[in-house]
Amino acid sequence: MIELTGVTKRYPDGTVAVDDFSAQFPPHRTTVLLGSSGSGKTTILRMVNRMVDPTSGTITIDGTDIATRDPVRLRRSIGYV
Repeated sequence: MIELTGVTKRYPDGTVAVDDFSAQFPPHRTTVLLGSSGSGKTTILRMVNRMVDPTSGTITIDGTDIATRDPVRLRRSIGYV
C-alpha cells in the first residue's frame, strides 16, 4: 500500500505544486492519476520515488516512511508510466 497523508510541495519561489494531498493506493492494482496540466500529477509521482521531497506531509509504502529509505533502492523497486 502506498499512502500519502497531507502531502504538500512548495518550491522556493513560493509556487505550490501539490497542496495537502492525501490518498491510498492499494497493492496489485492499476491506479490512474487524472488532472489538468499543471495540477501536480508528475510532482506526486516524483515525490513517491524521492526525486523531490515533499515540503510537508508523509508518504509511506507498506507502513514505512519513504524518507527513511535509500532513494536509489526505493526507485529500483517502483515502476510507473
